[in-house]
Amino acid sequence: MEKPLGFGLNGKVVLVTGAGRGIGRAIALACAHAGADVGLGSRHAEECEQVAASCREEGIRAKAWTLDVSRVSSISAFVDSALNEFGRIDVLVNNVGLTIVKAATELSEREFDEVSAVNFKAPFFASAMVARSMVERGIKGAIVNISSQVGHVGGPLRAAYAGAKGGLNSLTRSLAAEWAPHGIRVTGVSPTFTRTEMLERAALNPEFRKNFEKIPLGRPAEAEEVAAAVVYLASEAGRFVTGHTLLVDGGFTIV
Repeated sequence: MEKPLGFGLNGKVVLVTGAGRGIGRAIALACAHAGADVGLGSRHAEECEQVAASCREEGIRAKAWTLDVSRVSSISAFVDSALNEFGRIDVLVNNVGLTIVKAATELSEREFDEVSAVNFKAPFFASAMVARSMVERGIKGAIVNISSQVGHVGGPLRAAYAGAKGGLNSLTRSLAAEWAPHGIRVTGVSPTFTRTEMLERAALNPEFRKNFEKIPLGRPAEAEEVAAAVVYLASEAGRFVTGHTLLVDGGFTIV
């Protein structure tokens, strides 16, 4: 009998953006638990270092860097630092996200640009930089983009965010097709409302809170449930999946 494909990440180097808190923190811990060395980036340097310290308790290497994904130069420095530290990158998780809960008619140009830069521009350039390093080293790696359910069905009061995440889903498909000849897989994960600090802030808007009632499984997601999907897509178990964005939404988009 052939050996089943595993969900481990032993010997892999995983880069995670926005790893200081929320979903990013859960992804970093899950990848470390699966055996990967992890490079972590966040604007919140102290929090990110605390996550790295927790990851090292799994017996793996973990390094944290300050990262501002709104600046391409910061992304470039982050990728270069990780390559200098680990010598390779096998998996990139584009996790950083930003939403502004506001009517489209009230959103300023500055706010629109900020949301677009974090949710679409940053994953584009981070993916391109990491893919270039994979091609140069002959690495058949994986890139996982953290999207959102609103990138599939739309989201009132989050038009710019929904548009950027919809663009990210399309980017995932396009890059998957472009880099498949190099053995690089590009996938995505679209969570529903997930228990994070960002969700707590958004839920201050009573109209936004009504969305929770639309989840058939009856609750928001836990960050660890999103992280589990990332580990699957990054591991050998997901080696024949590319160009697909997996909904982890408690059934939100089926009703």
